[in-house]
Parts: sequence; C-alpha cells; structure tokens
Amino acid sequence: MEVAELRRDPEQALLAETARGEVVWVTAGSRRLLLVSSPAGAREVLVERAGELAKPRSQAIPLGGGPIALPGEGVAQLRRELSKGMGADRAEETAALLAAAADWADGDTFPLMPWLRPRVARAVVGGAFASRLSDDEVARLAEIVRKAGEAPRVSRGGPGLRSVTRPFRDAQISLVVGSLLANADLSRPSELSAVADLPPRERQALAGELLLGAIGPLVQESGWLLYRLGTEAPPNDAEAFVREVTRLHPTNPLIVRVATADTSVGVEPVAKGSLVVVHVAPLHRDPAVFEEPERFRPERWLDGRTAEHRFSYAAFGIGDRRCLGEAIAMRSLVALLEATREWELSFAAVDVAARGRRQLSDDVRVTVTRRPAP
Repeated sequence: MEVAELRRDPEQALLAETARGEVVWVTAGSRRLLLVSSPAGAREVLVERAGELAKPRSQAIPLGGGPIALPGEGVAQLRRELSKGMGADRAEETAALLAAAADWADGDTFPLMPWLRPRVARAVVGGAFASRLSDDEVARLAEIVRKAGEAPRVSRGGPGLRSVTRPFRDAQISLVVGSLLANADLSRPSELSAVADLPPRERQALAGELLLGAIGPLVQESGWLLYRLGTEAPPNDAEAFVREVTRLHPTNPLIVRVATADTSVGVEPVAKGSLVVVHVAPLHRDPAVFEEPERFRPERWLDGRTAEHRFSYAAFGIGDRRCLGEAIAMRSLVALLEATREWELSFAAVDVAARGRRQLSDDVRVTVTRRPAP
C-alpha cells in the first residue's frame, strides 16, 4: 500500500483493503499490520485476545520500525479507580453544554468547529476534571486541541513521532496542565482525583493526555451531531439520535492493538510486536446488522443496544479496554442536542478533514435560525 495514500486518508485507504477479506495483512512502509473488519474478528481482537493484544499509548499507526509504546501504570490505576465509580457524576459538564447556545442570535453565521472547541473544553475541565481555567487558558487549550486533531493518524517515522501525546512537550500544554492541577477540587470524584497519588511528573503527563483525549473526541462528535441536526429530521429520541451519529461518525475509526506475545487472529499467526487494526466502518455498516446502513436512521436504536450490536458497534471500543468516557460522552452529547434542538441549523458547504481526526473542517460555517413556536 502507498504510504502517501494511507497518510492522506487512512480510513478510506484501509477500507479498500477490507475487500480482500475480513482478516488481511497490509504492508505500508516498513510496517506490516493485520487488518480486521468483521464482528467475529473484533470480538477476538478486543475481547478474547485482549491479554496478548494490548492497547498502545497512542492510536496513531506508526509505519516506522521499532517497538510501540504501551501505557504506563498511571493509566492502569486510572481505569481501576474509575471502575470503582470515580468520576461518575458529571453534572457540571452537562450543565455547561446545556447552556452552549445561550449566546446565539437569530440569523447568526459562524465557523462551527472554532465555536465548539472552547465550549467543550470548558465543559470537560469543569466536569470531568473538576477544575477550572481562565478564559485565556481555555483559548490556549482550544488551540492545542485543534493542532492535535490535525496530527496525522499515520506516522511515517518511528512510534509516537507525531502522536497526540507530542503537545505535552510544548510549553503551552505544560502551562495549561499546571493550572488544571493547581485548581483541581480533589474532594470531587474526577479524572484528577483518580490519579492524585501518582508521582508529580507522571500525574502531569497523564493529566495532559487525558485532557486532550477527552476534549478532542467530544469536539469531533459535537460537530457531527450539530451537522446531523441541521441535515436530518428533528430527533424524537435524543439518545437514539446521538447513538446513530456515533455509528456513522465514530471518534476512532481504526482501533489499534499491538501483540505483546505470539498469538493468532482467525487462522492468521500474529508474532509478538505485530500491529493489529480493527476497522470500525465495515462493522458499523454491516447490512446483516444495520438495515440500510448508509442511511441516518436513529429509530434503529430505540430499543437501546441489542445483542446483535455487541460486536458490530465499536464507536467507543469493545471489551475491558473500551473508552472510559462512553457514558460521559453520551450524556454530554444529549445535553448539547437538548440545548440546540429549538434552532434550525443550515450549512452552505461541508468539507471534512480526514488526515487527522475525521471531522468537519474549520472552514465549515453554520447559520442558526430559531424555530417558530409551535
């Protein structure tokens, strides 16, 4: 596979490879990876082989040689603490998003993604992190999130060369995270209280990683949510609407795992150090599970997540290493939907950024018009 093609739009480039089979080897650069695109394969990689196929520190795909970095003990501690109920209450986060459209005026036109970033950032900082930042710090954080979202999901060089963790080494993120930690309310359950006992340097690095990992995906999904609100029929059920948005626009369309021991997937032997990638789009568009899979049909979720969705829906991952923030993200997106459903949104043109996060580009503008009273 051409490296340039994979770097330009990794999701589409690998989608073409899935036509060769549900479990296929792909070679790009000096990296050979196993591409998995079926519910059975997803179950095997993310659940049955989870002990030998570890979640790396970054979900970017490194094409260079060398080992792939795995998360430190801090991430493991965070998962343990959150599994005990830490950080379950995010009332401030949802309240902030419920007020997101308070400054809209009838007929306003503005770039959607630049409008979203600082609002989502403030909501996450106050809710998920139980902290606060100044207006200048929120603006700085929004710009960091923008740059991180543009980082290629496929790296030409060694592991982590331009991954989403790189901004930590920049003085800007260091200053923001320092203020985030200094202003944290550790009496409230949050991501920060969950790792309060870590050594200072590790806590600082992990806080920055968690911050970007929380804000970036939520900004991405918020953009798609508002786009669908403007282009589809008004929602009858908010959660079903949000679930359908995440089906067609998953935050992480390529779920990356690295083999920590010799293992296998299907009939394919997988050597230690090999990269395995679960392609989410074929799962989410499987016509055997999702009738008319390309259509936006929220009603398919009115009964919640049924058994047939268990390994065909992976918007937040599958298994023990699934995204910790699924419930928080769902509540936040529902809150944003409730805040904006009295408005009509129209888009003159839509451009999608695909090299980094697959999201609406910063050039996409929205016009908001208040719906007539019933």
